[in-house]
Amino acid sequence: MRRPLTEPMDRDSTLPEPRTPSEGGGGAPGPRGDQDHPGRVPLSVSVIIPTYNRRQWLGEILASIAIQTLPFNQFEVIVVDDGSSDTTPDIVQQVFPFRLRYFYQPNQGDAAARNLGAKQSQADILVFLDDDMILEKDFLANMVADPDVFVNRLVVGADILWLAETNPLDVSAPVPTLLPDQTNLAPIPFVEVCSNNLAMRREAYFAVGMMEWLNFPGSSIWCDVDFAYRAFQKGFECVRNPRAVCWHRDHVAKNLQNHKKRLREAAYRAVVLFQKYPELVHYLPMFSDKTPIDWKQDSLNVMLRKLIRHMASSWPVLWVLEKVVGVVRDRPNLETLDRALGRWVMGGYIFRGYREGLKKFGPIQATAKPVLLGSVRKPF
Repeated sequence: MRRPLTEPMDRDSTLPEPRTPSEGGGGAPGPRGDQDHPGRVPLSVSVIIPTYNRRQWLGEILASIAIQTLPFNQFEVIVVDDGSSDTTPDIVQQVFPFRLRYFYQPNQGDAAARNLGAKQSQADILVFLDDDMILEKDFLANMVADPDVFVNRLVVGADILWLAETNPLDVSAPVPTLLPDQTNLAPIPFVEVCSNNLAMRREAYFAVGMMEWLNFPGSSIWCDVDFAYRAFQKGFECVRNPRAVCWHRDHVAKNLQNHKKRLREAAYRAVVLFQKYPELVHYLPMFSDKTPIDWKQDSLNVMLRKLIRHMASSWPVLWVLEKVVGVVRDRPNLETLDRALGRWVMGGYIFRGYREGLKKFGPIQATAKPVLLGSVRKPF
């Protein structure tokens, strides 16, 4: 068993000599400012991937990075191992056409892992990815094509959910036509910013205050909304780049038991997020019918919605709904019913988790919906 380290461990996995793609790999750049190879350009992008006990999935995302059309001497990949006990450290034994840097930290959550990766980077642009993502070959090239796009902006790509067992890049497997029609950047609400494919200037990341967690063990749920909200307060714009296409291989969403458990935990933790930023309840309407009835403030319509949600989220009703979902699932002629009942089941577990959080952490002080606190004073 590997002894846990108190300091990050940095290992480079690079090719000993630069090679072109036709020679079997592509050039692997040295550190930024490396003077031994005058033909190399300074690194402009750091791809940061936190990981925890997902050695196989990590290998698959790195394989998709190895076929990127962005020149390999323009980016590095920083893998931050958040205390894995599997064979994740062995990834440094593989040879990649890009520079791979590996860091190990005792388990602290993915927010801390992203922060470590950002601190170790010296690139201009940070691209954060999760280890269950697969990138289209032009993802990085399209994401960073215009550096000016990142001035005062957080940029996410076109994240497509992929629940099939096949690899979406496998040409032998049928891939649904899910690519977005538009090609221009599109503004999005800050609550739609996901840390599983997020890019920004490194300077901006530190100006916003890096990722923060909510003092829960394991995955740092809501850290991306927390971060994007702080950026929103500072005047940053959030946009989606539809040409930067990636596939989210969400293994939890494949299984009803795991999915409802995650949603319940996320709703439980949301109470702590709202206690930190009470005004955020106005931006996440998924919780609007899951709070107790306010007999003084709620309209009759809202009271009715909350009452129905409360009744539909009782354990007996959820048990029956789950049984019905199990019967109609995978029946083509009942897809609409399956989706509708599935949403009710998921909503029920969000209700249960949210109410458990309110009971544990106390009520949330209601506030008015906020506006921008001011624009940034310098470009980031």
